[in-house]
Amino acid sequence: MAVVQPYTPHSDGWFEAQEPGGVHYTPSRTITDADVVLFGGMTGDLCELHTNEAYARSTEFGGRIAHGMLNLSLAHGLVTRAGHLVGTGIALLGWNNIAFRGPVRIGETVQARRTTIEKRESRSRPDAGIVIDRVELLTQDGVVAVSGEVTTLVRKRPV
Repeated sequence: MAVVQPYTPHSDGWFEAQEPGGVHYTPSRTITDADVVLFGGMTGDLCELHTNEAYARSTEFGGRIAHGMLNLSLAHGLVTRAGHLVGTGIALLGWNNIAFRGPVRIGETVQARRTTIEKRESRSRPDAGIVIDRVELLTQDGVVAVSGEVTTLVRKRPV
């Protein structure tokens, strides 16, 4: 089953255009064995749940799954791939309230959903504002695998 939500680009990345309640879906992506192997090698997270099929089959997951942190990274990457804040984002300020809610299996297609939940003026940068988005990585069945809130410093539209 493929992800059912259409990709909804948000082409206006200026602070003023970020509206609380706005929901946008990213393009989708299929998780490959290479994704999991490369992430494990790059980070040193070589837990057998991700690297050993025989072991992983004996767990409640029934097979190898992607790393939770890989899933969070993929959610962030999909939002970037959708063009959100390209040219207007100044700095990633942090992630909060991250929750790993379920597995993502190799061969599964995922998509991110970004919902703006808050925006406010920057106290230190009159040319920028702070935007908080909830980002969720959805499995091909529409189940939220990981979620979190990302805070970003965003440029205001030039006067």
